Amino acid sequence: METGEIALTPDPQRISTVPTEEDYILTIRDVLNAQLRAKLVVLSCCHSGRGEIKAEGVVGIARAFMGAGARSIVVSLWAIDDEATLEFMKYFYQQLAGGKPVSESLNLAMKSLRESDKFCDIKHWAPFLLIGDDVTLHFMAKERENLNMKSHK
Repeated sequence: METGEIALTPDPQRISTVPTEEDYILTIRDVLNAQLRAKLVVLSCCHSGRGEIKAEGVVGIARAFMGAGARSIVVSLWAIDDEATLEFMKYFYQQLAGGKPVSESLNLAMKSLRESDKFCDIKHWAPFLLIGDDVTLHFMAKERENLNMKSHK
C-alpha cells in the first residue's frame, strides 16, 4: 500500500527531512484555532464525515470546521476513488460557479456520475453529504465587485 504526505505549514526551523506527525496532520484543534469565515468547506478526502460518537453527537473534523465558523461543509462518508472524486468535484464546482446552491450542486454532481457508464456504481456518487446551511456562492458578483473597485482607483 502506498502512502503520501502533505505539508500544511512547513517549519523552516526543522532540521530533519522526515516530517513528524504534527508537521502534516490537520487536527481538530488546528481547525478550531483557525477562526474561519467560510461559507463552504469541501473535504473531499476519504471518511471526512466520520468522527467519534459522543453524547453531543458525532465529533469529527467536519464538526470542528462548523465550530471554527464554516457555514456548510461537504464531507465523504467512506473511502472514495480518486478518478471518480475528480469527476464529481469538477461537476460540483461547475454547478456552484453557475450560481446553484450547494445542495443542488451536490445533487446534480451525483446525478451526473450515476448516469455515466464509468461511475454509475453507488460507491462513486453517493458518499458526499452536506452538513450545515445550504449556501449559494456568488462567484460572479465578487468578480464584478473586484473589477469595479479596480476601475475606481
